[in-house]
Amino acid sequence: MLPLLMLVWVNVHGGFLVGFALVGIYWFSAVWQWSRLKDVRFDDALRKIRAGNRVRALTLAGILSAAATLVNPYGLQLHLHIYRYLSNRFLMDHIDEFQSPNFHYVAQKCFAGLLLLTLVAVAVKKREIGVSQGLVVLFAVYSGLYASRNIPVSSLLLILIIGPWLSDAMERLAGRRIALGWQASPSAGFLQRMKAIELNLRGHLWPIAAVNYLEKQNIAGPLVSTDYWGGFLIYRLYPRVRTVVDDRHDFYGEEFLKSYLKMLRVEPGWADFLQQHPARCVLVPKDSALASILLESPDWKPIYTDDVAVAFVRTAAP
Repeated sequence: MLPLLMLVWVNVHGGFLVGFALVGIYWFSAVWQWSRLKDVRFDDALRKIRAGNRVRALTLAGILSAAATLVNPYGLQLHLHIYRYLSNRFLMDHIDEFQSPNFHYVAQKCFAGLLLLTLVAVAVKKREIGVSQGLVVLFAVYSGLYASRNIPVSSLLLILIIGPWLSDAMERLAGRRIALGWQASPSAGFLQRMKAIELNLRGHLWPIAAVNYLEKQNIAGPLVSTDYWGGFLIYRLYPRVRTVVDDRHDFYGEEFLKSYLKMLRVEPGWADFLQQHPARCVLVPKDSALASILLESPDWKPIYTDDVAVAFVRTAAP
């Protein structure tokens, strides 16, 4: 199934490269197992045959998957584009989602908790961990610590490994509770706390209320906002209002993003971006440096503010 899935994956998201990392991990594990097994005993000979078959199956799946990735509108140019994007040091060093995670935020704290849980699980199960499981854990931990954007995939990979171990541990714990006559479920309180956290986060991830206001007021574009809000703004406002930037950084180019980041961080020449891309409206986080300086600028007037975002419209022609 993997080559067919890769055919879809390569045409919807650049993360298809993760698929090859995982194929490589399981291929290496199968080769390692095949090379270490001796065929002296009958059982070992059977295991070596199975390992050899697995090596051949993964090799064939990897080759067919690689060929499937060429079936896209750009062919090999897509791979070159991704390589140039990921090897651009300016983008990797300045785009927030490619930075190492800041563990002061909720999602990153959850990932840190998952890392600690993984360390405990590995310590307990160290004698039962296979080569492939160990390599997946190392790959997931490194990926998640290297860049914040990798945290969702890294979390899924870690759960792939430690999930069965956690299930076994929970079943044993439940059995002991029943034997002791305890009725209250320890997970119920946890689920209630997680629900409360999710409810408190509503409205703080996206400028939902601010966008509702802009829609009602029929505010015209172009609209300048942060790159990480851009996708939501396009979803809500396109095609009536055009958004200047979103988080598809590879489409904009290095020079565009240099000018954008200069504006966002209010560095010398920060207003050039707003002049080069004549925005009529600016929507930024309330506590951002850009919001603070626009509040002092006679060229911009705040028309909406809440705990998440503040919206400005231009008072003079660009």
